Amino acid sequence: MKLIKPVLALLPSLFLATSVAAETVTFAGSTTLLPFMEKMAPLLEKAGMKASIQAGGSSVGFKTAKMGMADFGMMSRELKEEEKPYVKKMVVARDWLVMLANKAVPFDNITTQQVIDLYTGKIKAINGYELHPVAKEAGRGTKAAFDEFFKLGKYGRPLDRGLIIIGANGQAITAVAGDPHAIAYLSYSAVEAAIKQGEPVKMLKLDGVEGTPENVVSGKYKLQRTLNLVYKEKNAALAERVRKVLATDAARKIFLDGGTRPEL
Repeated sequence: MKLIKPVLALLPSLFLATSVAAETVTFAGSTTLLPFMEKMAPLLEKAGMKASIQAGGSSVGFKTAKMGMADFGMMSRELKEEEKPYVKKMVVARDWLVMLANKAVPFDNITTQQVIDLYTGKIKAINGYELHPVAKEAGRGTKAAFDEFFKLGKYGRPLDRGLIIIGANGQAITAVAGDPHAIAYLSYSAVEAAIKQGEPVKMLKLDGVEGTPENVVSGKYKLQRTLNLVYKEKNAALAERVRKVLATDAARKIFLDGGTRPEL
């Protein structure tokens, strides 16, 4: 009995040491991926990883991962050729962009050519209704995906210098909700969440096709992109631990409930 007591007395301190030993894992970058990773935090913590998550945009995600300032960069665009040598990529989900407009805009469909003409400044109205196109700032994954799809900016046609420029997804929703003539582009997941919260915005069909999950899966809706975590080779083992968490049924449900398709 005298030998057992000291051992039992040590047990609380042993359990305490285990409970505070969770490893801090840092994520930074895409505001599209941000809310999903925030919801993953409890799942990661159960697996011994305490998540520290910050936004900043996809380019910030790449730079912080490359420089070792974050364990993982969150990116809602593809890696550029010049970026690929520095990091590894894990595709965690598939997202898609939709055109959104203030509810007051008197139409529910927009064509590819109309989008191009609006964002290059060739036209200022559709069906006689004046529009104020809103665009993302440089370095945002959403902008890169949008510009590449419509062959705008560095991918082709010069953008109108009079565009309203915003940053994070929340700013896009605020800009469109507050202007009855505003039109913008954003991830389906962000727009769906805003509509559920009662914001006065709506999704527009693109070339007559709704940006629904069903149309994305069938391939009818084309404006898609991947959501990625990027990391340095030295974090490969840590990436595998994160991957296992994000591949669980609980994590997949978070992606699905948020309007994206899980890829793990």
